[in-house]
Amino acid sequence: MRYCIFIYGIFSLLGLFFIIGCVNSRTNASIENNKVGKITEGRVVGTYQGNLPCTDCDAIMTSLTLANDKAYTLKYIYVGKSAEPFSKTGTWELRDGELDLEGLDYKYKVEADQLRQLDLSGKEIRGELAERYILRFVN
Repeated sequence: MRYCIFIYGIFSLLGLFFIIGCVNSRTNASIENNKVGKITEGRVVGTYQGNLPCTDCDAIMTSLTLANDKAYTLKYIYVGKSAEPFSKTGTWELRDGELDLEGLDYKYKVEADQLRQLDLSGKEIRGELAERYILRFVN
């Protein structure tokens, strides 16, 4: 009889651990889904800045402003080469966590308080310069 109670107790504990594990997995999945769901057009509006790598200058000082009306202004200054800013304007669109700017060949991946420039095939840039392809939110 004690043996049956002992086995019943073990199976009860195992069942309890299993249920707790399932509940925790659902909570984590819900949290992850909310993170993805929080990337909305209203959340990306603002100005982002950074110094992108440059092959024939010190850096490309970049400022990207995204407006509520889906217009963008992108300004470049080639540091160490020219003090004159270059600018581009157009419209932007957010699709699947990626920012598509009209008239540009590359996209940006939207991350928390920053935009990560993707390569021409839409993949993340890897290697030692990867962290330099980031524009950080300033306001």
